[in-house]
Amino acid sequence: MSHDTPASTFSVDLFMSDEQRQSRTLAGCPVTRIGITGLSGAGKSTLITAIINHLENARRGALAEQAGLAAIRHGRWHREIERAFDYDHALTALTGQPPSWPESTRDWSIARLTLDYDRRWYSLRPRRRCLELFDYPGEWLLDLSLLDWSFAEYSAHWTDWLARSPRRAIAPGLLEDLQAIDPAAPVDPEQLASLAGRWSMMLADSRLPPHRLSRNLPGRWLMPGEGFDPDAMPFLPLPSVVAEPSEDYPEGSWGEICQRHFAYYRDRIARPFFESHFGRLDAQVILVDLLGALRSGQSALADMRAALESILEPFRYREGHWLGNLFTRRIRRVAIVATQIDHLLPVDQARLTRLLDSYLFELTQRLAGKDIELRLFAVSAVTAAQPREDARGRPMLVGTEKSSRQKIAFTPPTIPEQMPHDLDLAIDDLPTLAPPAELDRARAFPGRRVDALLDFLIGES
Repeated sequence: MSHDTPASTFSVDLFMSDEQRQSRTLAGCPVTRIGITGLSGAGKSTLITAIINHLENARRGALAEQAGLAAIRHGRWHREIERAFDYDHALTALTGQPPSWPESTRDWSIARLTLDYDRRWYSLRPRRRCLELFDYPGEWLLDLSLLDWSFAEYSAHWTDWLARSPRRAIAPGLLEDLQAIDPAAPVDPEQLASLAGRWSMMLADSRLPPHRLSRNLPGRWLMPGEGFDPDAMPFLPLPSVVAEPSEDYPEGSWGEICQRHFAYYRDRIARPFFESHFGRLDAQVILVDLLGALRSGQSALADMRAALESILEPFRYREGHWLGNLFTRRIRRVAIVATQIDHLLPVDQARLTRLLDSYLFELTQRLAGKDIELRLFAVSAVTAAQPREDARGRPMLVGTEKSSRQKIAFTPPTIPEQMPHDLDLAIDDLPTLAPPAELDRARAFPGRRVDALLDFLIGES
C-alpha cells in the first residue's frame, strides 16, 4: 500500500489502447475521465471546485511543485457543455461576502477542462488533453452492492442491520412492524406508504450526526436525481422472506409488490447508471469523512468501512462479475480521500493518513495484486483553519465559526497513528468552520495535498 507520493511512472496515455485513444477524443483532444463522489459530508463539491481552481492556476500554486504536473501550462473550464458542473455557483459561494461552502450536488454533472501542456523538446506540436470530472452523489455509489442482491438477500441484509445498534434506536418499532408483514397477504397501500415514509426518515436520520452511518440503501431514496420518484414505486425489506425466499408471490401481495419494485429499481434505475457511465471512467475518487466517523465512534467507523468494502468489491474483477464484464477497459486507479484535515494540527494531519491506512488495511490487502492501483490520501480542499500558538506557546487552530461568523480558537483532538482492531475509537467534537475570507479565482485556493492527489490521477512521468 502506498500513500500520497508522486506518481512517478504514470503517463497520461497509460489508460488507453491505440483504438481507444482514437475513439476517446473531443475535437481531437484525448480525454481522461475521473469519477468523483463522496460519502455524506465529505465535501465533494468543494474538492471539485478546488481542483478546477488549481488547474486554472497551474503555474501559480502547488501544482507546479509536483514533477508530474509541472508541464501543465493552464487549464480552461468549459461552462457551455450539457450538464456542466456549476463552477460559477461554487465560486460565487466561496468568494462571497461572507463566503460559504458550495451546495451539495443532487444529480450527476461533468466538469470539463482543456489542459494545455508545454511542448516536448523534440516536437513543435502543442500538447493538449481534455479532463472530465464526473461528479455524482455518493449515495448512488452505494447501490453497487445492491446490484448483486436478490430481494431476499436485500431483506436479509436490512433485517440484520435494523436489529443492531444504533439503527434499532434510530427507528424504534420499524423492524417489528416489518417482521409482522405476511409477504403473501394483500398489500395495504396506506400501510405501505406509511412504512415507506418511516423508512425514508430512518435513512435520512442514520447519515446525520450523531450517528453518521454510511450504508443507507437504496441510495436514491436519499438522493433521487432526475427521473426517479421513490414514492411512485416504494418497496421495503420483508424479514419474513429471508427464511423462505420465493419468486412467486400472489399478485398484489406484499411480497410481489416489494419484490417487483426492488427489481425495477435495481435493473432499471441503478444498473443503467453504472452501465452508462462507469465503463467510460479512467479513475475513481471516493471521499470519506473519516473525522466525522471518528467523532461518532465505533458504529460509524464499522459502517463506513463496510460500505467501502462493498463499493470496492467490484473493482476486484472476479471472473464473471457483471461490472468486470461491462468494462471494455477497467478503472486503473482509485483514490480514497479523507477530507478536512485542516481541522487538525499539522502533526495530526500526517497521523490521519497513517490511521486511514490502518483502518482500511484488510480492504487494501484484498486488492493487492489486482490490476488496479489504490492509494489513500488525506487532503484539505480549501483550508479553513490556520495553526497558531496560544499565550503559553501551545499549538492551536483559528478559524471562523460557520453559524456565528465569529473568529474562534480551538485545540483539536490528538489523532492516534493506528486504528484499534475492534474500531473502538472516538475523538472529541470539532467546530464547523466557514471558508476563509478573500478567496480569489485568479489565485490558487489554499489547501493541503490537492496537488498530490492530482499528481496520482493525471501526473506525467
